[in-house]
Amino acid sequence: MKKIIPLLLICIMLSACNYPTTELTSEEIVQTNVALILTNAPETTLLPVPTSEIQIPAETEEPTTEIVPEPTETEAVEPTPEPQPTATDTPEPTATPTTAPTATPEPVNGDPVAQLGEPDFLEDFSAAGGWPYEDDWFMITVSGGQLHAFSKGTPYWSSWYTTYPKVKDAYFETTITRPNCSGQDRFGLVFRWDESQEFYYMGVTCDGTWGFSFYTKNNQIINIVDYQSSDALKPANEANRIGILAKGDQFEFFINGIKVGSATDDRLPDPGTFGFISMSAGTVNFKTSVDKLEFWEQ
Repeated sequence: MKKIIPLLLICIMLSACNYPTTELTSEEIVQTNVALILTNAPETTLLPVPTSEIQIPAETEEPTTEIVPEPTETEAVEPTPEPQPTATDTPEPTATPTTAPTATPEPVNGDPVAQLGEPDFLEDFSAAGGWPYEDDWFMITVSGGQLHAFSKGTPYWSSWYTTYPKVKDAYFETTITRPNCSGQDRFGLVFRWDESQEFYYMGVTCDGTWGFSFYTKNNQIINIVDYQSSDALKPANEANRIGILAKGDQFEFFINGIKVGSATDDRLPDPGTFGFISMSAGTVNFKTSVDKLEFWEQ
């Protein structure tokens, strides 16, 4: 009996540990990091009870770049680092149906895609993999060769979803269509996400502007390049290619193969994961359909 009791205790202790202990295999390439942060939100009765409250200084001093911070009062929900899909009876939100973009991009002088050859990473969403996800504010489905991201409508709630491998210097590009958005609803391409929950992203709004931002661990958005209009952007309900060329602290930004701007920033010098960010400014079930996600290492 003295030998049996310790054995049972060891079994119980082992059964309580469910953290992964091995590195990702190639089949698990779409293991994700998800964080759901309420930023820039006006007073609303829709907000969930926060798990922590963070006081953000009214002004942030940045030594190397002029910043335009978003409103600084924030409430944060503790992120879920590795969510697992959960069963739900909630039907997929209704939205204008879309089909995957099929047109071949027209050659444009200076278009990185025309010069870089085959990508080092390509996700065409031909299979769901580990992408599907849902919580109270955000949902991802995969069908018809596209990823469909829904911000359910809590104003100014930003949801992001990233995937491995970690990359530093590369040309990142995604092709998106936004069939039911308006105004400041925005979708962006995330890169260099790290475990502190900081990352860069290039965002495009539904009223035809783009910008480049740094998301801080204090849930503050610092605009490195202010949002501005560009003739390179097509209407939101048409396919747009959004690209970022990252080399060290130098960044160049492309829309449909056309360079629209550049920036210098050294706050995130290390490799990180990459993916998407979605934010509704109030549109219920703001939908973005993603045709593909790819990068070319530099």
